Amino acid sequence: MAGRTLRERMVEAARAAELLSDTGAVLSLAVEAMTQACPHGFALAFTRNANGGIGSGAAALDGELLRRDAMQRPTRPIPWIVDLDHVPLWQQNCWVEPIAAGVHGKDYFVHTNALPMAAGGFKQPPEYGRIMLCRDSRMVSWLGVYVDARRGFREQERLALAQVAAGLAAPLRLAAAIESAPAPIRLSSRQSEIMVRLSRGMTNKQIAKDLDISPATVKTFLERLLRLSKACNRTALAEWWRQGGSPVSRKSCGQPKW
Repeated sequence: MAGRTLRERMVEAARAAELLSDTGAVLSLAVEAMTQACPHGFALAFTRNANGGIGSGAAALDGELLRRDAMQRPTRPIPWIVDLDHVPLWQQNCWVEPIAAGVHGKDYFVHTNALPMAAGGFKQPPEYGRIMLCRDSRMVSWLGVYVDARRGFREQERLALAQVAAGLAAPLRLAAAIESAPAPIRLSSRQSEIMVRLSRGMTNKQIAKDLDISPATVKTFLERLLRLSKACNRTALAEWWRQGGSPVSRKSCGQPKW
């Protein structure tokens, strides 16, 4: 590490940031890594949206890598055995083989959720292992491998999969968080100019004088920004702008004064 130049480190950081901004790419790399650890399995990875739905996804079957747009999508909500908003601590962020651990039986794939069997081309309920990446006990991403139950996992594969899954935990959680974050709202040049001055505590008259526009124009801009941000006063609006368009705290909200 000491031998790398500052420029090389900056390039590496830029590449890492670019990769993490593409959740599908992170999932694809995770699936490839799991397939390398267990070549005879069906690897699958996906993120979970804030509303509980499936977000980005990737899978690898028979050496073919599929991203979400090419994957079969569930036609109805998946009947999860585990409450994904309150995942038990012992199942969070670690490799678990649910059937072997007694989370559910093999009949789960026959009577409740047949999607893994259909997607993996299994004629009988498969064995599988997975890691549920959680934030505050809520699952945000899932990564696992299904295998033919007649063969199961070899001990070497089990150890390799657990190691790979643990190594992928941080980037998968981060990629899922980036994916679920609200897209930043782009302001016009004039809106940005007004927000810069508002955040400095300037009044409408001071802003108007500084920008050589009328106080009425400043008020109109601020009213539009109020609706856009859903803030309810100058303090909350300034907080919204400083946080890059993130949801604002409602603690200081009172009657808006422009």
